[in-house]
Amino acid sequence: MDTQHILSFVAAAEEKNFSRAAKRVSLTQPTLSRHIQRLEEELGVQLFDRSGHAVELTGAGAAFLPEARRTLDQVEIASRETLRAAHGEVGRLVIGFTGYAMYGVLPRLLRRFRERHPRIALTLREIQTHDQPGALRRRTISVGFSGPCPEDFASEVVAREEVLLALPARHPLAGASEVALADLAEESFVMVARPSEPELFDGLIDLCRRAGFGPRIAQRANRMGVALGMVEAGLGVAFAPVSMRNRPGMQDVRFVPLAGPAPHLLLRMVWSEENPDPVLRHFVETVRSA
Repeated sequence: MDTQHILSFVAAAEEKNFSRAAKRVSLTQPTLSRHIQRLEEELGVQLFDRSGHAVELTGAGAAFLPEARRTLDQVEIASRETLRAAHGEVGRLVIGFTGYAMYGVLPRLLRRFRERHPRIALTLREIQTHDQPGALRRRTISVGFSGPCPEDFASEVVAREEVLLALPARHPLAGASEVALADLAEESFVMVARPSEPELFDGLIDLCRRAGFGPRIAQRANRMGVALGMVEAGLGVAFAPVSMRNRPGMQDVRFVPLAGPAPHLLLRMVWSEENPDPVLRHFVETVRSA
């Protein structure tokens, strides 16, 4: 059913005059008459009583008019929503993030984006750093927040976090104002496994070696939160970004700064510039402005 035919019918029904209706919809009167005739043929009913001077709706025409108006309204809504989607005003964005990002800058960035684009649905997926490039290539996520990324992706640093030493609450060094790395040579370490966070793992191993020792790794975890749970259980000490102090359930873990130049962990926003989604473009712009 042609929407132009429905538009001609509604105009004629409201104007009760084919000439005025044709002018209203910017058509010639013969063209408007053909539109209505074809609509009547398609419906198999007569919509107008043409026996008198005035144009009057038949019973079938009167019944069809409110439905015709609703149809035109729906077409207008659909057109408007399509344009909004094309401009990235509505839609959905899937965001991958490594665990510690949610305890740092990421919630603030998400809140800012939702304030600016309330009609865009956000789906969050916790994905380890080494799994995010594959998810971006498959487009199961649109943007990621992680450590290092391959060169074929665009990335920007969104946070630079100081790395602290995490200790069990009863550890002899738990009350210190700072701890020298050299004092940790005999400690047992809980480390996030290298495949999960390669940049963090390599950086911390190098840090220990420059302090004159290789860390004795007693436990490995796939996530920072799990590593801190092992610290709480007294299984060793760990390095953790400062944002992990905000994680619930850290009452029995103490975070102490390291002496000397503080090591830092970089959190990056990573995305593919080949992804044409306008929603992604709006998200990147919002993060940059924040």
